[in-house]
Amino acid sequence: MSVFQRKRDTRKIRKVIRIYTEGTKTEPNYFGSIKDELRISEIDIQIQGVRGFNNHTLPLVGSVIERKKEEEKNNDFETEWWVVFDKDDFPDFNSAIDLAQKHGINVVYSNECFELWFILHFEFLQTSLGRNNFEPKLSKLLGRKYEKKSSDIYDLIKDKESNAIRYAKKLEKMHDDEKVSSPEQRVPSTLVYKLVERLRSLKTERE
Repeated sequence: MSVFQRKRDTRKIRKVIRIYTEGTKTEPNYFGSIKDELRISEIDIQIQGVRGFNNHTLPLVGSVIERKKEEEKNNDFETEWWVVFDKDDFPDFNSAIDLAQKHGINVVYSNECFELWFILHFEFLQTSLGRNNFEPKLSKLLGRKYEKKSSDIYDLIKDKESNAIRYAKKLEKMHDDEKVSSPEQRVPSTLVYKLVERLRSLKTERE
């Protein structure tokens, strides 16, 4: 069996959601918590942090494309593909987004980093902080030291999720109104809300 295929049990799975993240702790922990809360047995939500690319987003996307091609050879389930990554110091950010979309993969990017999504739970942030300043600011908002490997971040902020969705959409509108089309120039911004809303929608889909 391929390493990218998962042996399925006797449940009547009718949809597979595959989420690949650049981070191996923060993002899987967060989305995994949402998955656990949803408890949807007939939709197989798989979340995997992908190692080995040293923040190079283009190779990350390339690896997901190869996994998608391999699985589609024998897969008889309806499958959605998502890739989650941050803006970094390498010049392939826009190219990675274009490549993923070209191959039918949904892109969830954060510019500058995933922690922006967490901060938006507490307040609207419309100016760049610089990557090194997100964690100290988040620690202050949480009232405790923020650690990327923390497994309880979702529980600490979930009651403020509607704020984060509203503020993330407000940032998108701000960049749209300013006619900033290049993702690498849309600072700050995050599309995490799209995946969160998609996961939430799965509850109503099964009814």
